[in-house]
Amino acid sequence: MTRTAYAEINLPALRHNYAIARQQLPGTRVWAVVKSNGYGHGLLRVAQALPDADGFALINLDDAIALRHAGIHAPILLLEGAIEARELDEAHAWQLDVVLRSEHQLQWLRACGLPLRVWVKVNTGMNRFGFVPERAIEVVQQLQQDDVCEVAGLMTHFACADDLAIRLDAPWQRFMQVVTTTGLPFTAANSAATLRAPLTHGAAVRLGGLLYNNNPFYPDTSLWPAGILPAMRFAARIVHIGELAAGDSIGYGAAFTAEKPMRIGIVGAGYGDGYPRAAPSGTPVLVNGQRVPLVGRVAMNVLAIDLSAQPQVGIGDEVTLWGDPALSCDEIAWRCGTISEELQCALTSRLPIRQIVADSHPRPLPDDQTAPAQCLAYL
Repeated sequence: MTRTAYAEINLPALRHNYAIARQQLPGTRVWAVVKSNGYGHGLLRVAQALPDADGFALINLDDAIALRHAGIHAPILLLEGAIEARELDEAHAWQLDVVLRSEHQLQWLRACGLPLRVWVKVNTGMNRFGFVPERAIEVVQQLQQDDVCEVAGLMTHFACADDLAIRLDAPWQRFMQVVTTTGLPFTAANSAATLRAPLTHGAAVRLGGLLYNNNPFYPDTSLWPAGILPAMRFAARIVHIGELAAGDSIGYGAAFTAEKPMRIGIVGAGYGDGYPRAAPSGTPVLVNGQRVPLVGRVAMNVLAIDLSAQPQVGIGDEVTLWGDPALSCDEIAWRCGTISEELQCALTSRLPIRQIVADSHPRPLPDDQTAPAQCLAYL
């Protein structure tokens, strides 16, 4: 069956984005976060595109084992540690680092008696997982005294790193209480914290959104590094051309009514492919490099766009729904009241994936655009 929509994954762009991050983080390991099927880009596809990555971070044990089976020898961190006690045996067998985030995991760790590498998670305000600072210090001291496992370091995750209006002083001070007392290395920064607060970089940063061209502060671009490229493009073909007279409506619920004659293109993609049904009329798409608006309600298999200013466009022509320098996934997500990660992870399994595996026009890395003095103001 002919598919009229597809996603295009740009592997050279992923490598390029990782290289920019590493260039701007001297002395800090850069772990690529590949949870949730590599943010919808493909777990193995992303990991194999980054052969020089300092490490990978994910959630599911099965995903970590899949990376090992694929020949990935870099460090792998299980971000939520063991979900069942038996997973500690597997983590040891496959040489995985595990996060220790709860009392029941601590009991499992002591019972298994295996020399695992663990990162003790400190709850600094997210209040999902982790030990409060005082208890985290006790746990580290107990583990070091027992000498059963290797305490590789400390970890935390900031609740509000992506909101520049909220300072990180309080959670940072709580975390530093544990770091200072134990003297251990740490990993504290996701993409947002990495960009806004260099003090948080520590021994390793955990980059997800930045690698996939997802700006956590959008529409604010003041901290976004120059040169980051889209790694995913979502595109579809026009399957029908029609006309609306003034007063005609289109689509479910007659949600859009033409005020004047219009030329309408019907695009072969909808929420059944992963395009958000919440996208309102006026949401842009790209046709021949030009932005044109969506009109009416997104359906399961199609959506409608206004081609009144594009008389040359016809059936079979391609429409970029997101993932171009002129139309980011961030913008579509922002118009829908969500984030890029949700849209990328929501692409459905029926959507064919095309891969760009080589870049015939390599792009030079930009000069370091990070301004530490400016970023520190956002701690």
